[in-house]
Amino acid sequence: MIKISSELFSIITAIKEAGGNCYLVGGCVRDAVLGIESKDIDIEVYNLSHKDLVAVLEKYGKVNTVGKQFGVTKLTTDADDYDFAFPRRDSKVGAGYTGFTVEVDSSMSIEEAASRRDFTFNTLMYDVLNNKLVDVYGGKQDLLEGKLIATSDKFAEDPLRVLRGMQFAARFNLVVDSTTATMMSSLRDEYSTLSIERVWEEWYKWATKSVVPSKGIQVLIDSQWLSLFPELIAMQDIPQEPKWHPEGKVLWHSMLVCDAMANICKREGITGEDKAVLMFACLCHDMAKPITTVVVDEIIKSPGHEKAGEEPTRSFLTSIGCPNKIIDRVVPLVVRHLAHLSCQSKKAVRRLAEALYPSTIIELGWVIEADQSGRPPIPAHMPEECKSMLRIAEECNCTTGKIVPLVTGKHLIALGIKPSKQLGHYLSMLFEAQLDGAFTSVEEGINWFNTKVTD
Repeated sequence: MIKISSELFSIITAIKEAGGNCYLVGGCVRDAVLGIESKDIDIEVYNLSHKDLVAVLEKYGKVNTVGKQFGVTKLTTDADDYDFAFPRRDSKVGAGYTGFTVEVDSSMSIEEAASRRDFTFNTLMYDVLNNKLVDVYGGKQDLLEGKLIATSDKFAEDPLRVLRGMQFAARFNLVVDSTTATMMSSLRDEYSTLSIERVWEEWYKWATKSVVPSKGIQVLIDSQWLSLFPELIAMQDIPQEPKWHPEGKVLWHSMLVCDAMANICKREGITGEDKAVLMFACLCHDMAKPITTVVVDEIIKSPGHEKAGEEPTRSFLTSIGCPNKIIDRVVPLVVRHLAHLSCQSKKAVRRLAEALYPSTIIELGWVIEADQSGRPPIPAHMPEECKSMLRIAEECNCTTGKIVPLVTGKHLIALGIKPSKQLGHYLSMLFEAQLDGAFTSVEEGINWFNTKVTD
């Protein structure tokens, strides 16, 4: 079922011969059930002392026991790195995800060991030597039926599990069951105990690994955790003009836009941080509608919502620990997500490319496509104005990066202008003229400069 290296098979066999039992656990087993290749393999060891485990592992490479108090032993061989963990018993003694004492117990039953895991599909274990899936909590069926179900009442001991549930639901197209949602809701007051680094880790997984990102936001809604993110809950009940938004209210639209972007990223092969930028741009693109929406002559409008979106976007992303390098790419896409309606000339498109930096026009095009595609039953599509804008950008060679000044300081110095504030002024003037289309080459730029500036 799960392919492992001959080296790891040999190690597991040696542990068995020493009197222990090994199981693959965690994400690698879950992913195998779904037919997803997984590179991270975790091994859990039963019925063996730490001393005897180390004695076996030392025959294969360097052993690191720094995680012994948590039951974790690391092995580094010439071929790979492995983590071997003993089952453990966690006892809650304080608030938050750090308020636990840990008791390592290799004689524990697999049922008790699995009960501390968050969701049923994460309790799945694989017996390598017998080629057997061990499923003591029905995790396989829950996963295949799209159910996000807590393993036991121990779930309520760790508030981070709610955000883990959010990103799991988005990655594996899951719906949280009512009992689990109630347990999640009971943990709202402990959100403040989570470190911002852990919060960001889960949101980043939501953004980069999502297949159906709306399912993750739905977990926040069902668990009442949406109230912990003011910028999101503010969008929940804001209406939109049915002619343009037949799908309904702003938050639902934003969730559908995120789903559309996940499909675009899959189509275009976009991953990692680049995908995160686009996903957060889609989630945040209408964040200012709660403060801009008005009804005029029975028509719902949100004038200026794109430009007003900068403040709530920065506020939300900062609150979840998003790095500035991502925020600085998301904000230009939010602020200019309607630019295609006005940028239909080379001059306008060049200036748009400059204003979007460090994001790009091609990224803006994907955001616009996702925005239009998140309005069912209107078919998914890229607006003609956006296609036109992208064609102009290609003609101007400015689809994927910052516009580079054609005339630089060295050119002006060669003309006899000394380094000074005046030189900087001239360079700024030349770049503005370049954006306006006054010239398209260094030679034309120098000629333009000579006709505009006299000693």
